[in-house]
Amino acid sequence: GFISIDCGYTANQTYTDSRTGISYASDEGYTDAGLIHPVDKGNLQTDLADRYLNLRFFPSGERNCYTLRSLTPGGKYLVRAAFGYGDYDKLNKNPTFDLYFGVNYWTTVTIVSSSTAYVFEIIAVCPADFLQICLVNKGSGTPFISGLDLRSLTSDLYLEANVTQSLVLLSFFRDTVGFGPNRYHFGTNYQHIRFPDDPYDRMWQRYENVDGWTDVPNKSNGEIKNSTNDNYDAPSAVMRSASIPVNDSRMDLSWSSDSSMNVGVDPKFFLVLYFAELEAVQELRQFDVSVDNNPLASAFSPKFLLPTVLSGIVQGSNEHSISLVATSNSALQPLISAMEIYMLRPVNESTTDSLDANAMMTIQEKFSVKKNWVGDPCAPISFAWNGLNCSYTPNSPRITALNMSSSGLVGEIDASFGQLTLLQHLDLSHNSLSGSIPDFLGQVPALKSLDLSSNNLSGSIPWSLLEKTQRGLLTLRVDDNPGLCGNNTCNPIQKKRRNKTKLLQIVISVVVSVSLLVLAVFLLVI
Repeated sequence: GFISIDCGYTANQTYTDSRTGISYASDEGYTDAGLIHPVDKGNLQTDLADRYLNLRFFPSGERNCYTLRSLTPGGKYLVRAAFGYGDYDKLNKNPTFDLYFGVNYWTTVTIVSSSTAYVFEIIAVCPADFLQICLVNKGSGTPFISGLDLRSLTSDLYLEANVTQSLVLLSFFRDTVGFGPNRYHFGTNYQHIRFPDDPYDRMWQRYENVDGWTDVPNKSNGEIKNSTNDNYDAPSAVMRSASIPVNDSRMDLSWSSDSSMNVGVDPKFFLVLYFAELEAVQELRQFDVSVDNNPLASAFSPKFLLPTVLSGIVQGSNEHSISLVATSNSALQPLISAMEIYMLRPVNESTTDSLDANAMMTIQEKFSVKKNWVGDPCAPISFAWNGLNCSYTPNSPRITALNMSSSGLVGEIDASFGQLTLLQHLDLSHNSLSGSIPDFLGQVPALKSLDLSSNNLSGSIPWSLLEKTQRGLLTLRVDDNPGLCGNNTCNPIQKKRRNKTKLLQIVISVVVSVSLLVLAVFLLVI
């Protein structure tokens, strides 16, 4: 599946992009934060997509997020975020802010030129049935975003992207093609290749012009097919042309990171090189491939109309070189069809347990809680929601305490509170909660304290809560609820017991205590 969002576009409206046929929707429903703003087309580079003519910016809050739902837990996705500043705020101040894939750092967005469109991509595994893409304010300008895309990938693609690490596509500015991701095709086709030619909507741009190189088209007109065990699946539109040196036996390419993104200290890169022989040659084409003078492949020969991939990890520094050098046995020049360069980004943080996270997001939406309740409830720790205590086990964080006292809650107690199965302490006091106290609160196995005081609750207290209180397992506060068991006709709800004894009356004042319940039972016996 595809999710294609035009950030800041007219609410509840969609349109179809004329170049790709992809349908784009507004970001309404994906985030409830930020403000929208148009961008003057004259302040942007020419020939940009319509999505850059508006944006959403986030003037308040340290972390603001988009939530993408109905995903596959453990599924692999390509996510692309696009940014076109265009001096929309008339401040002429290029911002810098961080981008997160869920709870894990993705990259730092540094706007170097206000007229340039910046695109960042990540290939990663989604741990739950939803994903949050978050922008984090670093105090260096207001975060904003122009577009957000999600593309589903099959599990056998890019095996290097897994639960322990993600692939962040490197970005770079080249004089002949401008700023763009380091995903290149070589040859006669100057076209920017993406969907529908690439079914995964990867964006391929032509590598810069190099003196002394020429292009090799697919003169045979034969179909280029990927093998069944191809873990990268480059589209035929990319593989149907290549570049070779004209009067030389070697090709040299260089690559580095761009100032628009932070690669960190001692970065680790993942390089993917694609090759395919496009002519039914009778002579030998054979060459050595090295990266930073370290061999990647020796005596390599591309296969006719069949893509072959060479890949490897490159570590350290920001400047790197790739050399393709013909062997002494080769009668033909080296050749290259396509290239991708990624950063390996470790997955250091675990997301909050999915059931806990879904419960908290439902609570946040139902009661319209603001505070800092955006993104993952527990992670990273520095962004944990106010009022939560979380246990950070080796696995996913779990919510153990929730304090929503004096939070302006209105309405009935939502069933989502009962889904927090490791919750020990719940404080809902000093709100305007109404209706009865639900029995599911007594079914929360770890609950030790429950404060419902100073609300508008009515009816009787469920037996499940009274029984836990009687056994000394729960401290319960329900005072200052005028309609709650406030007269002699209010009877608690109880389970059927063998002796069929019915409690006739329980007077609740400030705390429902063990001693009071024991006394009540004693009076019944008398």
